[in-house]
Amino acid sequence: MAFRKRFADAEVQIPPEGIGPRGYKDLLLPLVAQVGDGHTELYAWSLPSSNASILIDLLPIEEHLVVASVHDPKQRSAIGAILEAIEGIPVTDLVQRMGARKGFENIYTNLQHLAEAAASTRDLAGLLERPSLGDFVVFTVRLPSGARADLQVPISSERGWQRLEAPSLVRLPAQDGAKLAAGFLDDACTVGYFGMGSAMDYREAFEDWRSSGNDKSSHLDNVLRRVTGQDPTGDTEHKIAQIPAVTECLIRLFTEMKAHRTPILIIDMRENEGGNSLFTGILEYFLYPLDTIFSAGQGYQVRRYSALYFQNYPGDTLDKVRARTSPDFQLGDLDFSQQLRWRASRTVIPSDGEKAQWKRQYAENQLERAPTFGRAVKENRWNASWSPRVLVLSSARTYSAAFDAVLTLRAHGATVVGVPSSQAANCFIDTLHFQLTHSQAQGGLSYKWSVRLPEDLKAGSLLRPDLELTYERFEALHFDPNATVLLALEMALGKPWPSAGSQSRQSR
Repeated sequence: MAFRKRFADAEVQIPPEGIGPRGYKDLLLPLVAQVGDGHTELYAWSLPSSNASILIDLLPIEEHLVVASVHDPKQRSAIGAILEAIEGIPVTDLVQRMGARKGFENIYTNLQHLAEAAASTRDLAGLLERPSLGDFVVFTVRLPSGARADLQVPISSERGWQRLEAPSLVRLPAQDGAKLAAGFLDDACTVGYFGMGSAMDYREAFEDWRSSGNDKSSHLDNVLRRVTGQDPTGDTEHKIAQIPAVTECLIRLFTEMKAHRTPILIIDMRENEGGNSLFTGILEYFLYPLDTIFSAGQGYQVRRYSALYFQNYPGDTLDKVRARTSPDFQLGDLDFSQQLRWRASRTVIPSDGEKAQWKRQYAENQLERAPTFGRAVKENRWNASWSPRVLVLSSARTYSAAFDAVLTLRAHGATVVGVPSSQAANCFIDTLHFQLTHSQAQGGLSYKWSVRLPEDLKAGSLLRPDLELTYERFEALHFDPNATVLLALEMALGKPWPSAGSQSRQSR
């Protein structure tokens, strides 16, 4: 009812003679933001507008925005500085403005959105309520020394600008074309590492999208160009087969970890903003026995099957939904089956027969969704093949499918290290794409209510890591871009990470 009133209030603001594209955008952004959902947004407009990069990177830490990198060598001393204002507007006001333009779930959603807007002339101009920006943008910061300074941050239309950041005491394995990285952080192979820069670019995700009829052909070609350095050829199956796979990456890593009896594994989700969450189940399968996966309390999700859902997932049908829910399920209904199973699991212990059936179903489902992973499950060699101590790294940027991985590993006892995620554990999630008919504006609409921490409402809104990267700790680590990794290493090893003689090694 409240949203309907806000909708009506926005509607009456449209003048009789109509409204132009820019006015329509300014009218709709605050309306959509009031939904309070980080996944529901308008993100593409048919508007002639140029965009350039503002050459600074800001990092949310302890409810501040901290300068992580700069472009001008003369501004190196600003690395680690805390943002106070942009173009004279206090950061507290900018955070409020950001929340009025884009939905958020906690303070870190707002801060992350502001950090992204501050790097884009188009977004920042809108936030500052200006038609355009000049040749530079003034960022007022409080330096680590305590002094205040005004940084004239340059603007550039060129991509791949050189980022100047603090030196790091740890070298991470390099990412491949799908943004996967695996290996060891030391020559003795005592610390394994698996990093994932995106949940949009791995083979099993494309297999899953193909099985559901979700067309990702354009994205597939873009990833394949990055992987091979050539224009894509062949049919979809041939293209997907060339994309690096999480399953194969983990087989190599876990084979080496088992051979070296590696006691620690760091799973790095700091740069991962989400995508397809299938990789979480793959990680879970390699680390934990199936019985444990079956019994892990991980909340529930409530799905709404609308016409828009079936437009996005043509491989699914209402008849298939009825087969897995109830015969009288109707278009637009909510599927509460997961919630009912979660409630039952709190009081009813499943029988051995039910567990066996679930395991059979698990293997069949994986083979159907993602054959690369399904074949590994069918081979029956890799389930919990090696179970080290797991530390999972998060940042404010860790979102959607990536945050799902953090929550899942945490449910199995993994230690969370870093900055709180900008996503709430209990929130609306999973986006359906849409395009408005007349304005051609594009957006995403959540269709699931996800309750991952049903019995902890406080953590369900903002999950604090077990070991948080505070500003004090960041400063003590000299603003190292891998400060979260260093914190995790110190916690796991019980001593500071050595600055020399510790070189990363790729898994073969």
